[in-house]
Amino acid sequence: MDDKELVKKILQNDNHAFGLFIKKYQRLVYITGYRLLSNKDNAEDITQEVFLEVFRSLKHLRNTDDLSGWLFKIAYNKSLSFLRKKNPAKASSTEFDYSIQHNQQGIETQTPESKLENEEARKVLFKAIDQLPENQKKVLLLHKFEGYSQKEICDLTNLSKASVESLMYRAKLNLRKSLVFYFKKQIK
Repeated sequence: MDDKELVKKILQNDNHAFGLFIKKYQRLVYITGYRLLSNKDNAEDITQEVFLEVFRSLKHLRNTDDLSGWLFKIAYNKSLSFLRKKNPAKASSTEFDYSIQHNQQGIETQTPESKLENEEARKVLFKAIDQLPENQKKVLLLHKFEGYSQKEICDLTNLSKASVESLMYRAKLNLRKSLVFYFKKQIK
């Protein structure tokens, strides 16, 4: 059964269809939560919250062609909200930032100026990512930030390998243009 049929049956209160929907997308939602929260129990809680949100919001969904992207966004946002409530500092920083700022002994190695520069560069990067076309952004985030392989992205998005590769290439190209423009302005 394809996604459009599943959604149609779920909207007709078919519990079996909703069970199939959960089974189909549970891994995507759980892995998204786990990668952000690094905790099995919290990821399971987020997974339940996501599917409750889906149950409440499905009737408002206009485009059923990108259910995996919609679910990914809900899982990502719910996980970030959870992090912000539990540990605001962790939500605003990434493991990458932490590894740059600290050496193996846990001693801070960056100056306040370089911290500010890194934070500004990170904001510019994410702003540039947000400005990408939706398909490019989704593929880039799934691959670079969530660690999915190209094959997994193909499965999640129902796109061919060539489409995923093309979207990834164009996303990188657009980011490069955007970031080169920004850093050229900074040098002047």
